[in-house]
Amino acid sequence: MVGLYIRLSRLDDDLDEYKQVSNSVENQRKLLNEYLQELPDLRTEEAEEFIDDGYSGTNFQRPAFQRMLALIKKRVVTTVIVKDFSRFGRNYVECADYLEKLFPFLGTRFISVADNYDSGRQNEDRQMEVAMKNIVNSYYSQDLSRKVTATLDMKRERGEIFFSIPFGYLVDKKNKGKVIIDEEAAVVVRHIFSLACEGMHLGNIARILNKENIPTIAAYNEEHHIRGKTRVLEKSEYAAWTNSKVRNVLQNEFYTGMYIGQRSKVAVVGMKKYVKVEDSKRIPNNHPAIVDRETFEKAQKILRGKKTNPHSNRRYPLKSKVFCGNCGYAMAYQDNVYDECYFYCKHKIETGKNAGCCDDHLPEEFLNARVFTQLKSWMMLLETACGNVDEAEQKRWHGLRLLNDEAEKLEAEFKALQSKKLELYESYSDGQISKEDFATEKEKLSSEIDSIRTGLNKLHEKESKLRKTRNQRKPELDSLMENVRLFENETHLTCTMVDVFVEKVIVYDKWSMEITWKCEDLVEKALSEAVDVEEMVS
Repeated sequence: MVGLYIRLSRLDDDLDEYKQVSNSVENQRKLLNEYLQELPDLRTEEAEEFIDDGYSGTNFQRPAFQRMLALIKKRVVTTVIVKDFSRFGRNYVECADYLEKLFPFLGTRFISVADNYDSGRQNEDRQMEVAMKNIVNSYYSQDLSRKVTATLDMKRERGEIFFSIPFGYLVDKKNKGKVIIDEEAAVVVRHIFSLACEGMHLGNIARILNKENIPTIAAYNEEHHIRGKTRVLEKSEYAAWTNSKVRNVLQNEFYTGMYIGQRSKVAVVGMKKYVKVEDSKRIPNNHPAIVDRETFEKAQKILRGKKTNPHSNRRYPLKSKVFCGNCGYAMAYQDNVYDECYFYCKHKIETGKNAGCCDDHLPEEFLNARVFTQLKSWMMLLETACGNVDEAEQKRWHGLRLLNDEAEKLEAEFKALQSKKLELYESYSDGQISKEDFATEKEKLSSEIDSIRTGLNKLHEKESKLRKTRNQRKPELDSLMENVRLFENETHLTCTMVDVFVEKVIVYDKWSMEITWKCEDLVEKALSEAVDVEEMVS
């Protein structure tokens, strides 16, 4: 299989217009596919695209690249084609490891179109050129990152607002990097702080806002078509103010006119690990305040004074996985020390809106047991799917061998008929046969040759289709199957099992629920794969 690797970084937006167009996903796709068709030894091979859109080239922890790498290690992908070295990666050391060590060891051919580089055809004289290009790409990425960081630091020093602004503010179109108060939304913000300063609990504040039919932040932004904010659509038509939404407003210091700069930064350029910025830039009175400092501090003091459940951070198997099937919101978890723990939908309690939510208190042990039972069935189904894929793979290779044997026979017949045609021509040239006999025999041989050529074309077409039936996500199935074997002796639901297999649990009532499993589409396709391959082979 040929892997067509395409990458586009978010930082490519900072390049000039020509390079943005040149590096776009669509242009890379077109370039690689056209180049592939120009290679006689590869154009008949099965090809798959691996696209990392919005990922930096400074490290190789990219989902599509890792999926391609897994197939390379299994010898499924034997050739990799990229637009240029910079699309493959901008980290010199790691690029060198792949191009000079791993790929040669695995016998993987690497082609960089724009650099006119093909490891299957290049000699060692070009290795220095490749190394220099990778070094340049690495330093270019680091330099670009420093420039972007420096530009953002300058904006922070000036107190420019280039991030998503909170509810209650609008972008100042007359003054770039500044905001103005959205008076209609600011009334709601002040109302929330006023209620909090009266000592009111978060849940009570939410209920008052809902009773007064005040739209949520997301609903307000959607209704007013406010740009410059992160668009977050509500999960349900019964969306309403909740404790967490009220808390987010009350804890936002931006409302006092305080500008707070970078709170965290990457530990190393190209890595995803973040560290806290201790000396974050703070500029008081940077923009118009919606609430004064005294009101804000009073609200924080009251918030800190509220007692919280000391067991609220306890890790339990279905944490953040259980959702109400009617309102769509996550169900709350009641952690009791001396009594039974349970799940319940608090949407109706908090909002006063009846979405037909489940009124039952679902005991944790009861829900865990039901999910565990269905998970065991899912594991058996997954095992069957993996067996189907293995069976399909055997049938596919058996079919390919039969097609290859049949093609070899036809090719031998084709060559024999070509030889007979040549002998016939020589006999006619030597005067051994008449012109009429030559024409008759020639027409007969030509007809047989055309028939064999048609047969060969059909075989090649069938072979090509059969090759494309390969399950390209088999490494993912194998990985899931390894987890099945790891957990097959478990007697109860665990956090790790849920993390690996469960996407979400949707509850309608105590006896009606749906479980969404991870990689459901993958398993469903695998279950029908053996049948599809058998139909193609027959």
